[in-house]
Amino acid sequence: MPADSEAVGTNTEFLFSRLWAVGFLVLMSVTWPLWFRSTESGFPMIPLIPLLASTSFLTLAAGSFCSLTLGSLLLVIVCSRKHQRLCWYGVSVTLLLCFIIDQHRIQPWAYQTFFYATLFALNPPGRWKSWMIPLAASIYLYSAAGKFDLQFINTVGQDFLFSLPGPLAHLMETTSPETRQWFALVFPATELSIAASLCFKRLRYYAGAAAICMHISLIIVLGPWLENHSSGVLIWNVLLVAQNHYLFLSDRNAASLTNPVKSATTRWMRVRFFVLGSMWFIALFAPCLERKGFWDHWTSWSLYSPHTSRAKIEIHQSAVTQLTQSLQQSLKEDRDMDSWREIDLGTWSLRTRGVPIYPQARYQLCLAKEIADRLNSNDELRVKLQSSSNRWSGQREEEQLLNRDEINRAFSSYWLTPKHD
Repeated sequence: MPADSEAVGTNTEFLFSRLWAVGFLVLMSVTWPLWFRSTESGFPMIPLIPLLASTSFLTLAAGSFCSLTLGSLLLVIVCSRKHQRLCWYGVSVTLLLCFIIDQHRIQPWAYQTFFYATLFALNPPGRWKSWMIPLAASIYLYSAAGKFDLQFINTVGQDFLFSLPGPLAHLMETTSPETRQWFALVFPATELSIAASLCFKRLRYYAGAAAICMHISLIIVLGPWLENHSSGVLIWNVLLVAQNHYLFLSDRNAASLTNPVKSATTRWMRVRFFVLGSMWFIALFAPCLERKGFWDHWTSWSLYSPHTSRAKIEIHQSAVTQLTQSLQQSLKEDRDMDSWREIDLGTWSLRTRGVPIYPQARYQLCLAKEIADRLNSNDELRVKLQSSSNRWSGQREEEQLLNRDEINRAFSSYWLTPKHD
């Protein structure tokens, strides 16, 4: 095989892959508590694979894989085009290990980077856009599908409407609730139209420009000026603006989409193509299983969609002093005066790890079990386990877990739950 067949196919690919590495490095920097967890935070690591749940193993591997990911990213940034592919191998493998050690790290931007790293490492020379454009389009498609939902229309969609510039927000205040529901559908309809347009070569340039405008709008709405969301969310949107520029606006007529670099076919290349094709297939089609509960919400691009499953955790007032300081600071007020206080998992996660809580009932139930194991009594913690909401009615299935024994029984019903030493 010619030596240059392993090099990055086009100058645009080289520049974009380096830019993505810089962006992800910045994301890891602003969310460093997620990757390099302080033992003082009290926020447990929940591994993805039960066999790796040994406390001693987690302690040993806590920062090592993250350090290797950082090192691989730095090499991507500084190395030459010829050696960049090998560095992306390192990013892909170490990032996967980071996910296995702690599910909380499967943030949408980290999950996307894992697939991009795999693509940069394995794609045939000159064919990167052919593989990446369907992935980019699928994000908008599944994100839109998650918002065609009664929960979004009545909650987050309404928040977005009232975050519009002054005259538009005032207009929303004067319209009827039924009219506002229809207006809320504009957001997923816009995403869906972008996803559909990206499927047609003649429309990609305009769809890419529309996607850039959408992300800039999100940056304005979610920035410190209005909603004041986490830094990671804002930086990810900036990175997606750059992605759409490189994918759809620059090199509009580049030959890399139609004239791939030819190279000899070897057994290793066939293996590489099989792995890449398998990963690509999973990324594109596994999100279809989200509503059935066989694929996680964030890995299905359910972004700003409140239909996700969850666990509401409450602790009795008598056991509050047994909690860590960060947990005590994340308790909601006892509004109904029944001596039970709900733990605000979102606040706890943002305060201690710098990112939103992983929106999955399985994961949050694991957190409940970890907290219950720290308490002296069996019945000082209770959990309301809620399924994903019905798309049309908004209703959820609920299960009340009133003590540690019931939490443990529900915990054992999941496949991806760690069994501790």
